[in-house]
Amino acid sequence: MRVKHQAKQLLRTIAQHLPVSSKYIGLPKGVYASAKEYANLCGAVQAGVDYKIFLPESVSRRIPPGTIGEKQHWKFDGRLSHTNPETFLICIPGGRTAGGTGAVITHDDRLLLDVSRDFTAGTHHLFKNITLPRCRKLSGKAAVLAVAGGNAYFHWLADSLPRIEILRKTLPGGLAAVDHFIVNRGIPVIAESLTMLGIPAGKIVFADDLHIQAENLIVPSLPGISGDPPPWACSFLRESFISHKADISPQPRLYISRSNARYRQVENEAEVIECLSRQGFSVIRLEEHSFAEQIALFAGAEVIVAPHGAGLTNLLWCKAGTKVLELFSPNYVNVCYWAAANQLGLDYHYLIGGGTRPQEGFDPHRVQDDIRVPIDGLTRSLDVLLK
Repeated sequence: MRVKHQAKQLLRTIAQHLPVSSKYIGLPKGVYASAKEYANLCGAVQAGVDYKIFLPESVSRRIPPGTIGEKQHWKFDGRLSHTNPETFLICIPGGRTAGGTGAVITHDDRLLLDVSRDFTAGTHHLFKNITLPRCRKLSGKAAVLAVAGGNAYFHWLADSLPRIEILRKTLPGGLAAVDHFIVNRGIPVIAESLTMLGIPAGKIVFADDLHIQAENLIVPSLPGISGDPPPWACSFLRESFISHKADISPQPRLYISRSNARYRQVENEAEVIECLSRQGFSVIRLEEHSFAEQIALFAGAEVIVAPHGAGLTNLLWCKAGTKVLELFSPNYVNVCYWAAANQLGLDYHYLIGGGTRPQEGFDPHRVQDDIRVPIDGLTRSLDVLLK
């Protein structure tokens, strides 16, 4: 097994050092840490390379979450102040994108790391291949929207779609100047949201595992650090989609169930639903609703209780002051929805489920752990939330 691994590593090293572009065979010849670095080094020698700032670096400040616990969970402590990175647009004549996550390769055959986010450990996943797929060409301007995780609800909405606002505000001619939009494939909301934004189906190119060279590759930066959407991204999403909400009767108190999810279910959900039903909560399974219906459900809610999961991305549609109680396993506390709730002016609270709690400062990151909700804790949380 070790010999096989060493052989693959040798082949990858050879593939990266072949005296020919990875457009034809092999792998990119290296990396640029950032698009700005590439533009500074190559903009003067490669005609058409253009780096435009969308918004400068900024700082978000947040209020602590509400909780019935004696002490706030340490995960929230370090995020009360957060720096949002500079956002930008870069145009790369002859640039390429490879793979389903929209990895960007420059004209001189190097990977642009800051716009090629990767969730795999260690070396970027593109360098774990031996060669890239056969390259196809696109004429005109092709804009990269695909991102790592963009085939899932949260990352498509929070990481991919805000790139459209960067295009709209920064590219001369705006969206009308784009001939192709390179997007993730995976879930219905991708097509639904692009239609709502007026992007024609004929301009959509699914990244899949393709290798594409564009006459002009247009690359908006990612909106920020994944899981920490900046204020402008939340505002753009809300303003773009709230008018598309379905015409359905509002249900003021919602419990978002993950009973149909593959993991992170609520173990004692029958008890939880019984407790919530006494307070007038409706049980909602979001996979049974269209994107427009999900917008309407959250826009009409006054109180939302939910285990941590992608469905809480829909907090984007809530009106200011909506009360939220997020349920966590002690082994997986993710503060991304608290961060978004702060941008949106929501009244956010959390409750950590039963079980052994890890040592302070240690994150087991057991993403798939189910949650056992302490009913006494839920009752006390509701007393605070509903007063």
